[in-house]
Amino acid sequence: MRFLSRARARPEIARGDENVFCFDHSERFGNHELHDLDGIGAQPLLMRVLIIVCIFGAATLGGCAESKDTTSSFDMSEYRKMIERQKNEQAAVETTESTAPKLTPEEEERAGDTEAQRRNFPMAGLHYTKALNADPTRNSLRLKLGQLMLHQGLFDAAETQFKELLTRDPNSAAAHQGIAQAYLQQGKLQEAEVALTKAIALDPSSWVSQNLLGLVYDQQQRHSDAIAAYKEALTIRPREPNVLNNLGLAYALSGDHETAIQFFEQALASGSNSPKLHNNLGMAYVHRERYVDALESFKKAMDEPRAYNNLGVSLLAVGNAKVAAACFEKAIELNPQYYEKATDNLRQARQAIARLPNGPSGPQATGAVSCP
Repeated sequence: MRFLSRARARPEIARGDENVFCFDHSERFGNHELHDLDGIGAQPLLMRVLIIVCIFGAATLGGCAESKDTTSSFDMSEYRKMIERQKNEQAAVETTESTAPKLTPEEEERAGDTEAQRRNFPMAGLHYTKALNADPTRNSLRLKLGQLMLHQGLFDAAETQFKELLTRDPNSAAAHQGIAQAYLQQGKLQEAEVALTKAIALDPSSWVSQNLLGLVYDQQQRHSDAIAAYKEALTIRPREPNVLNNLGLAYALSGDHETAIQFFEQALASGSNSPKLHNNLGMAYVHRERYVDALESFKKAMDEPRAYNNLGVSLLAVGNAKVAAACFEKAIELNPQYYEKATDNLRQARQAIARLPNGPSGPQATGAVSCP
């Protein structure tokens, strides 16, 4: 069974509720997640979730908060309101700065760190920029600014800062790692590979760079190389759940779902309770026909109706349309008022059953079944 399942005759997609098969590359990173998985049919089941490094460190942000996995869909209107509010705050500071005492570069940097701790990233960037304008030689501050741009998804701006830093300090492993992340987020995989290779040569102790290199290889479909990179990261940081998750993903992508399960379970044993991880494990269980275990994993990632829906999506992806239909029916039974996804998915499962040899009355479609 191919891991990336693309239906040739089905233009529609069955929709899951969470990220089935998701990558992490964080050390307590802030998550940029995709929700409402488009999982079957014209879309691959794999959703590559690229997560920005929380890189300010204890000296600036007091350490990064643990990654939080949300279950709500991204709200663009709320995002626009937040950006507008931050712009207004920045404009207010700019209009009053003529009357405020002029800060030294050190004071601007500390003010930027304070705003970054408050997650007011535009204001933090403003303070960092002022400090750099006053003293362009502050390489550590330029690194912060580049990483701040990464955190906001401003990848071109981040790339500019890291390039400037590398002209001043060509042997900055952190700058090579940072620009590699900017490249990776923009899909510039070859450039990201070159930058990460350089970062690792300069700092072989960085598990983050090895992990990022594994992500690059996975996106290049070089899963054996990805596995080697993740294992190298684990020699540096043996029980890192994010790397264990990614290693499991690499094995799943190469078709070895049994080994994938082992590493997903190790990631859970290492202390992770990420919904993404539970979903990944559930999908791997489906590939090994361990449907009861799969359902239990999905339940740990979301509520019961959505767990049944995701089990159905996964079953439909591996060609088990009849049991998938039973799972969609169970999801609708548990949540009949508003569960539109399961209803749409059930329609697609029934269409798949109708396409079985001899139609819905054929040998593969007859007989009572139930969802695990």
